[in-house]
Amino acid sequence: MNNIVIKQCEPVEDIQKIAKEIFGIDLSISGGWGYDENSATVIDKLEMPMDQFTNIFATIRANIEMNITLDDENRYSAINITLIDSKETKINNKTYTVVSFKITAINELLYKDFIKEYKEGYGKKEFDLAEHFKKREENTIVRNIDYWFLGLQ
Repeated sequence: MNNIVIKQCEPVEDIQKIAKEIFGIDLSISGGWGYDENSATVIDKLEMPMDQFTNIFATIRANIEMNITLDDENRYSAINITLIDSKETKINNKTYTVVSFKITAINELLYKDFIKEYKEGYGKKEFDLAEHFKKREENTIVRNIDYWFLGLQ
């Protein structure tokens, strides 16, 4: 597997439109991708519980960074988002909510091989399920990422 550098999403004029067009999700947002206070995602209207919103947005950004914008050999699948922490930070009289997530994923080509191996081997005496999941875990990358939001207070 090639070493991969996961790049930040490019700034866009209408982040709400991207969420709708690519993922079919209506989010009342503007601003940036939330990498820091300068590119914070602005919550114009929160139409669901905060934890649900932040999870959806983190999933959108991770899928763009780790799958959609990469070539076939470097794409990731099995992208999972787990909340680590959420805290408020005040900068220049603005209160930001910084949400930290653990993101795990497996190279898409390897993941397809793992799925095939599992389907073909499951239930067979010679299939070592523990070894299978050990190999999957060894091939899983882990990222701890912060997302900056305005308007969640």
